[in-house]
Amino acid sequence: MKLCIYFGTEMPDLTWSEDLGPSDVVLEPYHPLVQGGGFAEAFPDARRFVYVNPTTIDPWVLDQLADPPPMIGRDERWNLPRLDLDHPEGFAWAVRSACAALKGDRGRIHGAFVDDLDSMLPDREELAIEFFVQVALHLETEPAWFINRGFSLWPRIEHLEAVLLEDISPDLAARAPTAMVRWIHEQVLPAVRAVRRRGVRVHSMDYADQQESLGVAPDENLRAEVAGLVDSVTSGADRQLHDWRASS
Repeated sequence: MKLCIYFGTEMPDLTWSEDLGPSDVVLEPYHPLVQGGGFAEAFPDARRFVYVNPTTIDPWVLDQLADPPPMIGRDERWNLPRLDLDHPEGFAWAVRSACAALKGDRGRIHGAFVDDLDSMLPDREELAIEFFVQVALHLETEPAWFINRGFSLWPRIEHLEAVLLEDISPDLAARAPTAMVRWIHEQVLPAVRAVRRRGVRVHSMDYADQQESLGVAPDENLRAEVAGLVDSVTSGADRQLHDWRASS
C-alpha cells in the first residue's frame, strides 16, 4: 500500500494517478479534486482522505472569515494560528470544519487524515477523543481515520484505518540519538505492533532536511525492525509537501 500526501492546488498527472494502484491519498480540503469533485476518478484504486487539523486554522481560510473562531497565538512549528479549543466556539469550529471537509468530492471521501494530535497530549487526551466523537455524531456515521502520530490515542479509536509515523522512518530511527531510540523502543514500536494486529496500515515519512543531517553510525537492527513494521516509506520529502509523489 503506497502513500501520497499532497498539500497544494495543482492537479496530478491523471495518467500517473489513475495507475497508482492501492494507496492512501491525502489532499487538503481546498484542493480542486475535493472542492469541485473528481478525487475518486483521479485515484480510483485509493483510499481517499482529506486533511484535518483540529488545533489550527489555515491562514488562507482565516483571511476569508468575517467572524473568526477564538484563537490563542500561533503554532510553534509551522507558525499557524492556533484554535482555542477550551472555548466552546473554538472546539465547535474544529468539528464543523472537519465535517465540511469530509463532505468533499460529492461525499466520496473515505475518511480524514488528522494531524497535530501530539500537541494535545498527554494533558488533553479526553478533548482529542471528544473531537472524534463529535465529528462522527455530526456526520451520523463514523469516517475512516488516518492518524499522524498521537500514539496514546490509537487504542481508543475504533475506525482507525491507517497511521503515519512522521519523522520516524527506518533511516531516521537507525541514526537517532540514544534518548530517541529509547522512546522508539518503549513507546512507538509497541503502539505500532498493536495497531498492526488490528489490520491498520502503517506509513512512515521523513524530510529532505532530516536526511541531510544524518550522521550517527546506523543501528541496522533498529532500521530493520522499523522497516518490517511499516507498509510504506516516504523518504526525503519536501517540507511543504507540494510535490506529487508516492512512497516506496
